[in-house]
Amino acid sequence: MGTHAQLGLKMPDDSIVGCYVHYDGATMTARINRYLSKYTTTNLAMLILTAQGSGGIRSFHTPDWQTEDPKDSSTELLDDSEPLVIDGNNWNEWIYGAAYKYLINYETGKISKRSRY
Repeated sequence: MGTHAQLGLKMPDDSIVGCYVHYDGATMTARINRYLSKYTTTNLAMLILTAQGSGGIRSFHTPDWQTEDPKDSSTELLDDSEPLVIDGNNWNEWIYGAAYKYLINYETGKISKRSRY
């Protein structure tokens, strides 16, 4: 099973703002919920837009590897020299072989997950 994913927000105008996530795609639902309990969907939109400029996210809201404590979670961006924008034009593609897609409703925070498996 692959671990790549796409993370996106469905905006009020039905557009999609998204990015590629390299690691831990299968287990992102709990981390998205933790992120949204601490931050807003606007914060998530800003994170996604920033990540687009660096090719995506290496790991999303992952606990520190030493403490394993979710309160110490952080997001690490890729450092690709090529930007990667995922939006409504390419959301239905499985970018870089992504195995999972997480689309969050901007207004409600509800998560829709799709899997290739």
